[in-house]
Amino acid sequence: MKIKQHLLTWGFGLLAVAASPVLAAQVYDSFDQASKAVNDTGYIVWMYPAGWDRYSEKLCRQLAADATVQAAAGDAVMLLAPLYQNNTEETKALAKKMMGNLSRPDDMSDISYPAILFYEKGQRKYATICGEALTKSNNQQVAELIANTLAAKKKQDDLMKKAESTDNAEEKANLILKASHVPGIEWPAGLRGKLQQADPQGQYGCMAALNFGFGPQNGESLESLSKRLDEVMDNPKLTANQKQRACAAAIGHVRRSEGTLAGGSFITKYSRLMQKLDPTSPLGLSATVVLRDWVTTFRYGQGWSPEVIPGSATPVRMQDVPITTPGTYNVTFKIVTGRDPLYVKKLRLMDGTRCVASDPNGRDITWNETSQTFTLNVKKAVKKPVLEMTFGNTADNRSTWGNITIEKK
Repeated sequence: MKIKQHLLTWGFGLLAVAASPVLAAQVYDSFDQASKAVNDTGYIVWMYPAGWDRYSEKLCRQLAADATVQAAAGDAVMLLAPLYQNNTEETKALAKKMMGNLSRPDDMSDISYPAILFYEKGQRKYATICGEALTKSNNQQVAELIANTLAAKKKQDDLMKKAESTDNAEEKANLILKASHVPGIEWPAGLRGKLQQADPQGQYGCMAALNFGFGPQNGESLESLSKRLDEVMDNPKLTANQKQRACAAAIGHVRRSEGTLAGGSFITKYSRLMQKLDPTSPLGLSATVVLRDWVTTFRYGQGWSPEVIPGSATPVRMQDVPITTPGTYNVTFKIVTGRDPLYVKKLRLMDGTRCVASDPNGRDITWNETSQTFTLNVKKAVKKPVLEMTFGNTADNRSTWGNITIEKK
């Protein structure tokens, strides 16, 4: 759980700190004592590796005793829970004394220690703060993280209470879905079943949003993929993170199947959208790297290579072509190396987005006929010349390199 995720909710988290200046969480000596004092705010457990990580134990004890941290925790009950490396009868008894019936994260969880674990009064764990969010934060920042987590839980509980109190099925379904979207904490218990009961036919789109997944379909064209992705971007029931993950899946697929040159415009468009959705999130930050390292402009003089040739009939655009005045131009493809032929299905000269000349006759450049020439009859001056090529190679036969030259007759 990273600090940046919580910074988005600092506003209401800080209000939670300010709203309860007289309340301060108490650290209890055992689970038995804490369970007698616990209320609806629940438990906050400071878990540290015992005996072999003195830094973690010192950090947890220092933070749990801090007045600012205790004020942020409000009326929650707090426990310091040791995590033992060797499970002997003695260590099991000591751990049981502090954890009681609270479930300890299993060994395969992605939690690192030290950690702050949040439990409901009913003892279900609903949030964790660990890693650098804890170890590299000062007392005030840790207090804010705790306040934000408790505020997020209250917001989620309020949404579920509103859902339970309404008889309107659509309103109920939307409130339950919103409860699942509260960041930084786990879903409420039984959320999926409650949503299924509210919208058994899926007519409100909430269950589809909860189960959302996105990926390229077998044999899908770039146009179809883009259309489906645009529908995802326009879906108000999806979170920014869900939309970002859809963009990331599509970008990765296009880079592998089309290459960074052929897929450049697609990669650029959805990387920028991924960045715009949440610029400080991990995927938002990764978009900067994608735009810097994955998008390459195909320019005249480079010739073709496997990186240029897409794995489908996606048009590839070459910039800076020397065709600006009226006349007849020969565009020659000459193979240089590689085991595969180059299949050119269509060639068009574009002035920006408008086609001004074309040669629709497909040709194969092979080792039997190592060069082929296309003819373009240009009738007017071209302000923004772009050569658009549509290849016929498939994803598994793109091992070919060659030169492309343009001459005016």
